Amino acid sequence: MAAFWWLLQKDLVTEFRARQSWPTMVLLGGVIAMVFGLQLDGLTETRQALAGTMLWIATFFAAMTGLDRSFALERQDGCWECLRSYPISSTTLYLAKFASQALALALLQVVLTPLFIVLCHVAWQAPWWATLLVAALGNVCLAAVGTMIGALTSGMKHSGGLLVAVALPLTVPVLLAAADATRLMSAGQCDSAWWRWTNLLAVFAAIYLSAGAVLFEFVVED
Repeated sequence: MAAFWWLLQKDLVTEFRARQSWPTMVLLGGVIAMVFGLQLDGLTETRQALAGTMLWIATFFAAMTGLDRSFALERQDGCWECLRSYPISSTTLYLAKFASQALALALLQVVLTPLFIVLCHVAWQAPWWATLLVAALGNVCLAAVGTMIGALTSGMKHSGGLLVAVALPLTVPVLLAAADATRLMSAGQCDSAWWRWTNLLAVFAAIYLSAGAVLFEFVVED
């Protein structure tokens, strides 16, 4: 636990000082939100249904951009090799990187969700606990997959494109489930159908987080 907190603090302090990954994520997510908002402006009948899908697509691409920059900076400065030489387990290293990315995604969602509500003119009727639950489960899935794939592709040429290409097939079920859950709860329909999509998100979150903790040791091997 001491090693985990030290690694998490290192990532957070580095980001707050350098501001090289999180501002890029928020800026890209905001640009995508504005573009989607303009496109949905004339679709009054399907705006409510499409807003959730556009929100999670924007979250995915912004998250992958931030992950790519985060791992690329550590590779360039030699930090990654130093971290691997420390007497800590690969699982601890993975969980610390996952936690920092999950916090970054939470910050991104705090900005993107109100932005989509305003730009897409969506009548948001979801209770606060449902919004937090879907956002948390979706962020866990994206952070778990992105951390593992980001470590795998960070030392390769065109790592950003590879990260998106590899992570997208793994996260398509997550994006679909999160989009449908967001669509239902935004309309105030937290019924059995919403719970099915939320349970599916919880299953994917548990699977991806467990797989990442187990497989990260093999991912970071030279």
